[in-house]
Amino acid sequence: MRGRPWSWIIGRPRLTDALVVGFSFLVGGLSLLGTFSRHSVIAALLLIVLVESVALLWRRSHPVSVLLVVAASVLTAFLLNTDREPSGPALVFAVYAVSVYDRSRVRFWVAGAAIGIIVLAVGLLFLGDFQITRNLIPAGATSLVAWVIGDYIRSRRRFFAELVSRHENEREQAAEDERLRIARELHDVVAHNVSVMAIQAGAARVSGSSGSEALESIEQGARDTLAELNKLLGVLRKSGGRPDLAPQPSLGDLENLLRPAREAGLAATVKVMGEVRSLPPALDLSAYRIVQEAITNVLKHASASRVEVQIDYGPDALQLTVSDNGSGPGQTASNGHGLIGMRERVELFGGDLTTGSSSLGGFTVRATLPVKS
Repeated sequence: MRGRPWSWIIGRPRLTDALVVGFSFLVGGLSLLGTFSRHSVIAALLLIVLVESVALLWRRSHPVSVLLVVAASVLTAFLLNTDREPSGPALVFAVYAVSVYDRSRVRFWVAGAAIGIIVLAVGLLFLGDFQITRNLIPAGATSLVAWVIGDYIRSRRRFFAELVSRHENEREQAAEDERLRIARELHDVVAHNVSVMAIQAGAARVSGSSGSEALESIEQGARDTLAELNKLLGVLRKSGGRPDLAPQPSLGDLENLLRPAREAGLAATVKVMGEVRSLPPALDLSAYRIVQEAITNVLKHASASRVEVQIDYGPDALQLTVSDNGSGPGQTASNGHGLIGMRERVELFGGDLTTGSSSLGGFTVRATLPVKS
């Protein structure tokens, strides 16, 4: 057995219930030792103690019913022998159970009843009725103390339950955010590289040429895609070793991004406006991925021959504009994962993403990412 004995006991409800029943019956039975009554009365009182003690087995599931049984038993025992105080451990456990486990307003009525008994006893004390006061004070006081302790335990359990629930929600949200992040990375990397390879292969097929340059470019694209996939899988793989990490791409790598598109026959240009400055790594990566996905959509859906990328370093925001002269992405691209991923990336930074017609005659994607100074 590890840990404190008390923690070990309360972690076993069945054992706790048995101890409560045994303690209540033992104390109730011992209280009859000094009773001067007929044997039949003592036997009846012992039976009442047994009933109210056994009833405590159901105090968790039916706390109000158990309290009624115990209260009736205490009252019956008092009527059989008025020399005994109408209180005992069974009543204390029953009131405690109502305070902890009951979900209705009855628990507040029980607290009010305990306070009412104490007030009545104090009032009778001022009237000089010491006998009734002596009988009522123990029952009211112990019941009120049991209720207050139960209310504290109830509040404590609720606090820890809410704490655990909040932590579970945070863990689930973190897992969901990570899943979406990985999905975006997989889509951006794989879709872009595969789209470039498909365009290059299609161009080689249409031209009837199988030149080494086209094959070499397709081969390099496939290798780059596999390398990126291996990096992501290395992060996901649950192993003792550390995955191979490499610097994330940034806007400074746009020329490397556009090179395969140019080799596929797309006239791609980059225009930089404003004062170029370093950006937060997360924002820099997201900006790169947004441009990458916009070019992927051009390759896959626009049937374009020209694309312009404009990067504007504003004083408080970074604006990215990708325009083409194609026929537009159509409904397929607009409702696909590409624009959804771009919107998610923009929303992470509280930015804005708009799409529309391009001055080149095709489609334009414009993303604005706020930059904190």
